[in-house]
Amino acid sequence: MQVTESRIGLTLQQPNAGQVARLKLLPIEQVLAILSPDELPVVGSPKTVSKNALNVVAGAPLTELVFPAGGCTMQETSQADPTGAGTIWELTLEAALPRNQPALTDWLETNQARRWLAIWLDRNGQAYLAGEPGNGLRLEINRTIGALNYVQVTAKARSWHPAWFLETFDSTTLFADVDFDSAFDISFNA
Repeated sequence: MQVTESRIGLTLQQPNAGQVARLKLLPIEQVLAILSPDELPVVGSPKTVSKNALNVVAGAPLTELVFPAGGCTMQETSQADPTGAGTIWELTLEAALPRNQPALTDWLETNQARRWLAIWLDRNGQAYLAGEPGNGLRLEINRTIGALNYVQVTAKARSWHPAWFLETFDSTTLFADVDFDSAFDISFNA
């Protein structure tokens, strides 16, 4: 009998730091297209969105939240669709932002009804992406003044695939300002 064996992981891995370090939110209506990892694969990195796979409206507002250690967590669960149509993935990003800040409260209230593309970076340096045109994350807000004074922001989404890995977190690479000439043509001239 023959088998094809695959080995994933290493016996001597780097230490694993927890939590989300940074989160970027982009209004989903500003996202024109995202090429999936199947459409534009990154060699050697399955389920990874290429740094060249995002197309957004020029001048789209990108908001970044930076968290202290332990300030933001990510959880993703999967379950079989009850109709048998596949798997449903549920993603939750939950952040506790210290202090009730008027500018933060204003931004959250103004933007709570929007749907979002989320790009985040974990403390190990791995970038991720969730959301796509027509299906962005929704924000939920909870303010607390008790033993601690903080604003809890939760971003939730449901999708047909897990959150994808992202080739880079660098905005200048992801949203490069590249001149494009639509006159370029590779058709055959007789």
